[in-house]
Amino acid sequence: MPLILLVLMGVLYLSFFVHNRAWLTSAAYEAAVSGGMEGIKTEGKVYETAKMKSEELGNIGFFGAENLTSQTNAGDQVQVTYDLDTISGFGGLSWHLHTEGKSKIVDPVKYIRKFRQAASILKGGEN
Repeated sequence: MPLILLVLMGVLYLSFFVHNRAWLTSAAYEAAVSGGMEGIKTEGKVYETAKMKSEELGNIGFFGAENLTSQTNAGDQVQVTYDLDTISGFGGLSWHLHTEGKSKIVDPVKYIRKFRQAASILKGGEN
């Protein structure tokens, strides 16, 4: 019975770790894309938008987590990183989680127009 409980608790802790990793990776990419989309505006505040979004998404509670920090960098691309420590489960062991999301600042309208132009050139070449 103790072995079964140990395995069950290990699987439970691993499940929470995987959940937290998936959530933070998604949040990092969402914050980076939000900042990247703000970058195409004339007076867009890339850093502020990405930082605000990363803090908003990082404030959602995570089970078994502590010391959540986020860092935002903006330049040619927006990068959002999260660092997180898990609660000590078995014998003082803990896991450190580091996730990051990057996004280039791209004007989606220009990007789609380039693809359409390339598609029309390829279609014109096939005829």
